[in-house]
This record gives sequence, structure tokens and C-alpha cells, in this order.
Amino acid sequence: MAEKQTSSRRDLLKAAAVAGIGFAIGSWAVALSRGKAVVEVTSQRVEEVRVKPQVEVQPVVQQVAQQQPAGPVAPQHPAFEKRGLAYLNPDYIQSTLRVLVPEDQLPPKPTAFNINDLDWIAIMIESRYHEPGVEMVGAYTFLDMKNFKVLKRVKNAGDRVHVVRFGREEWPEHKRRFAIGMSRDCRLSKIDLYTMQIVRQIKIGVDCRSAAYDKDGKYIIAGSKDPGHAVILDADTFKVLKVIPFLGPSKFFPTPMMGRQGAILATDLGYWLVNVKDAEMVLVIDYRSPDFPIVHVFTSYDTNSKGRSVKVQIGDKTYDVTGIGKSPHELNKLDKEGRYVAVTGQESDTITILDLKNMEIVNVVPCGKKPHPGPGTLVPNKYFLTNAIGEGVISVINLQTMDVEKYIKYPREFPADTGGGLYSTPPLPDGTIPKGLAWFDTSFNINKGVFAVDIHLLDVATRPPKPAIFVENKPGKWAMHPGHTPDGRYVISALERTDSVYKVDVETGEIVDIIRLKEIEPVQLLEEPSPTGIFPAWRIKAPWF
Repeated sequence: MAEKQTSSRRDLLKAAAVAGIGFAIGSWAVALSRGKAVVEVTSQRVEEVRVKPQVEVQPVVQQVAQQQPAGPVAPQHPAFEKRGLAYLNPDYIQSTLRVLVPEDQLPPKPTAFNINDLDWIAIMIESRYHEPGVEMVGAYTFLDMKNFKVLKRVKNAGDRVHVVRFGREEWPEHKRRFAIGMSRDCRLSKIDLYTMQIVRQIKIGVDCRSAAYDKDGKYIIAGSKDPGHAVILDADTFKVLKVIPFLGPSKFFPTPMMGRQGAILATDLGYWLVNVKDAEMVLVIDYRSPDFPIVHVFTSYDTNSKGRSVKVQIGDKTYDVTGIGKSPHELNKLDKEGRYVAVTGQESDTITILDLKNMEIVNVVPCGKKPHPGPGTLVPNKYFLTNAIGEGVISVINLQTMDVEKYIKYPREFPADTGGGLYSTPPLPDGTIPKGLAWFDTSFNINKGVFAVDIHLLDVATRPPKPAIFVENKPGKWAMHPGHTPDGRYVISALERTDSVYKVDVETGEIVDIIRLKEIEPVQLLEEPSPTGIFPAWRIKAPWF
């Protein structure tokens, strides 16, 4: 009986989502009531069974600042205290727009590099760049990877910029010349690659992580943890077109709350995917339709086509993960068009694989502790490799079986029990992995650096190349974001909370050059420079992002 009831309510939620009533649309938001606990007694044994929540629709955009959502009150925890409720109002967001340089006043070609060298340009984030007298913390720092030098530091980027997104090679040049960046204090910037400056900036909330274009560069979607919403804008003008608040429970945390946004991904199938972390949901938004409807919702209550159930201990309770895992963090394409997508459940140590063509969950794959792919290493049609924060273990997913192939332990230079890392090198635009070696950082390990994994042997690379150790026994410093130069000869990686950026020879593992960011400008900074993500412009040609 419980199984039939659960199935019926799951169908109701799916139908509601497709009809556009399951989540906030324009000035509406959804409140998913808590699933009641049903106690069944079988052979003297007591089980707790979660029942799929019913769907209720409430107008909240104009009222949410005055009243709490229906249902139990969310716990008083900093993660759930909302300071940015004003940003649920599209007009308020629009009022924060700053046009710094009108696009029609920009020169037609790059001013500091040859346009044929655009692939060699990278935007590096200095997340805590803090200069006296400068309005905002944070900088976009342009690197010349060919000559390994800083071209320009673009200040006023916003606090702890988290992501940079490029356009696509098939776009017209007047669109392709721009990138977008999102800071953690929710400043969405339009960056001109040719003149290396921010031309537009808008603030969409108070705590953000991600943004993405659609396939054709017409629109941008950006999301927030606070207030917990998605904002859709015109890519050229930053005109706000729609605001979608998040509100709902999950099997792991059944109290309705304004959910925090995780990753955002654009597929070539016409959809944006948006993680809602606290509700353990992935929203599928159709960017081809002018009203941007939510056409499907993947949830923690779903089952997968392989029938896999992964038991997860969270607090004093054990849960069976069959759908979206606990705290969905990242989204990664597993093929060019994005039919198959990996959803990282960080707190359940899982990756859930979605099929966007059939709108179904293929499998739930157990991974290393607190998996964190970053861009991930995609070996097209063969494997997907992900790093993990909590231990020095790399999980390898076979893309033919859509299941775990192998777990690879870190090399001895980076003791696996002292912690793992955040990122690994993605393939080049043609799908190749230079020298057959994928490089992984060791952000949370006791020793900081990068090392190579042989994608043919599916094991740590035999020497050479040796692991590149930046510093030893340095908790609190993070080796981050290795990425290849376009010729595949070098890997560039930063050491966060220092001023150092490293260039590593992929054949030997030798550190061949270091940029010291304190030496770039004669400025007395208020805190240590903190280089983090390095985003090469050759991604414009890559279909994997």
C-alpha cells in the first residue's frame, strides 16, 4: 500500500513540474509539505518509511519577506538564514545593474595580444585580492600561458569569484568575445576578453556560486544560495527576464526551506540543469521557450533504472540513495551534447547519472568520500574520473556500463588518509587527454601539489612524470585547478592562500616556472593574494563545459 501511495505521489510531483506548478514561476513558488513518517511493524521489526510529499502552490515572491513558508520552521542555522529576500524582486535586481563600458565603444580586436593567441589566454581568479581604496575584493587576472606572465589584473570582480564561463566557437564574434563570471557575493560580470575589462555587472543576491549561458548565447541563468533562487537574464543587456525561487524538502531534510543553489549546467538538448542542494533536486529548465518552464524535476525520492540503492549514514539515520544524493553540488556532462549528466551528491558520497533524453535516472554510483569533480576528467565514450575532498581516492566511472570501474588511491607522496582534492584536468577541445595523463590536485591533502593518472592503465602514472609537490605539510594551503596549456605540454595550477602559480612539465612532472603575484604590482595588500580557479580560453572550442 505504501509503495502504491509513494508511486502515485511521485507521479503527481512529476506532472506538477511538467505543468509548471511544482516550482516557482514568475511570482509563484512551491511549498512541498513534509512527507509524514509511516511506521510499519513486520516480524517484530519497526521501520520508518518516508512518503512522497504532496504539492502545494503558494505565492511567495511578494510575501516571503513578511511571512515564513508553510510547514515546520527551518532550524536556526547560518546556512538557512536568508539575508537577500529583496533579490526575489526582479526590479530590485535590475536596479543594481552597472554599465561600465558600453559595448559599442569597444575596439574590434584584442588590444594586448594577437587574436590568434586567444587559446593561450586564461582568466585566473584571485578570490581574495584586497587592495586599499579599491571598492570590491576579488580580481579576474588575465594570464598569458605561452609566455607565462600576467597581462592584466581586473579588479572589483566581487568577493571570492567562483566560476568563469566562456561562449562557444560557433557564436558570432560579437558574442564570443565575452565571458561571464560569478562571485560569491553574487556579482555577475560580463567580461570582454579583447580589452580585458568588465563591461557590465549586476548583483542578483548575497551568496552565489554559478552561472551559465544557454547553447546559443541568448540568455544567462545565475543562481544563489541566499536567497535561494535562479535568475534568468538577457545575455547582451543583463535585463532580468525571470526569477525562480526554490522551496522544498527532501528525504534527508524534510523541513521545507528556501533551498540553496549548487551547480548550473547548460546542455545542447535545450535544457539548463540547476541543483537545489537542500531539497536534493535537479530542476530541468527549457531555455528554448520564452517563459523558461521547468519541464522536469529529478528528486531524492526517485529510483534508477539499474535498481541500485546506496546506503548512507547521515547523523543517526541510514538512508537508501536511489535518486539524487545528499547535497547535490556539481553537474558534469558525460558526452558532447549533455544527454548524460553526472550529479555529485557530496554528503552521500555518490554520483547520480541522469539521462536527459528519456528524463530518467540511470544509476547511483558510490564514490570516494565527498566527491568533487570540478570540471572532471572525461575520457569521451570511456570513463569519467572524479577527485574527492575527504580522502585521497579517485573514482572511475565506466561510461559504457554507467557504473564504477575502479578506485585509484593517491600516490605515496600524498598520503591518502590525510585528505583529497577538488579538481582534475578536463580533455582538450578535440577530446584528447595529453600524453594519456590526467592531472589531479591535492587541495585538502597534507602535502600540496598535482599528480598524474594514466587513463589507459587506470592507475597513478609510473615515473616519469613524478608528482609535482608545491609545498609539504601545509594545512590551510590549497593546490587548485590544474589545467592544460592548449598544446598539452604543461599544466598550470595555483596554490590558494599564497601568491604562487605553478607551471608543470607533463612529461617529467618538474616545476618549470612560478609566478609570484605579489610582484605584479607595487601594492601593499590587506591580505594574502589567493589564486584559485584557472579558466583557459580554449574552452570556447570545447563542447564539454
